[in-house]
Amino acid sequence: MTAAHYECSLHGRISGNLKPRLFDRLVGICGTQPISTFEHEIGFIPAIATPEGPSRNDDVLLRLKSPINEKHPDKRQWQLCQLGHPETNRSYTVRPIFYSKFLNGDALKFMNVLGYKYAFEFVKKGNVFTYRDALKISITQIFTLEKRHDITSIKPFDNKDNLIVEVISCLTPKDGVEKICNTLKEFTGMLKGTLDLHHLLH
Repeated sequence: MTAAHYECSLHGRISGNLKPRLFDRLVGICGTQPISTFEHEIGFIPAIATPEGPSRNDDVLLRLKSPINEKHPDKRQWQLCQLGHPETNRSYTVRPIFYSKFLNGDALKFMNVLGYKYAFEFVKKGNVFTYRDALKISITQIFTLEKRHDITSIKPFDNKDNLIVEVISCLTPKDGVEKICNTLKEFTGMLKGTLDLHHLLH
């Protein structure tokens, strides 16, 4: 994988009926219209897990991520992703993250060769805004798959029409984390009264 960079983020949730209000606010803040996003994510865990106990926390969860082209759903651009543990004593979720692109070959078979087995998968579909080329704001609905890896079998995870909001920074080196956190603080301040965002501890 490539060298570690850091990702800073906040998360929230809104009901679908509040989406127009949030979009209007984000258009005003970001100065741009949103673009569509459709993404498939598959999680993998070690085929042989560490015995139960504190050392199991060291087991590495790996993810495959790919955008979905609705016109050509079988064509994928998989990336292998490893999320590090979040830093403690932060108001934002700050974690090291590794990405590596698959240029060719079968990504799913590669995970088996690597000694990993399937754990979960989901699809995210919605819209994305960008703020100052520093933050990506996604508003998506989460779908599960009734048939493994078959995106034609998706169904809503939450039938209550809730949407997930993720505000995620561009990848930054360690010495750029504080600057990005300040940008997050500035951005969340402009959303006050429209959306509450929270940091994750996992």
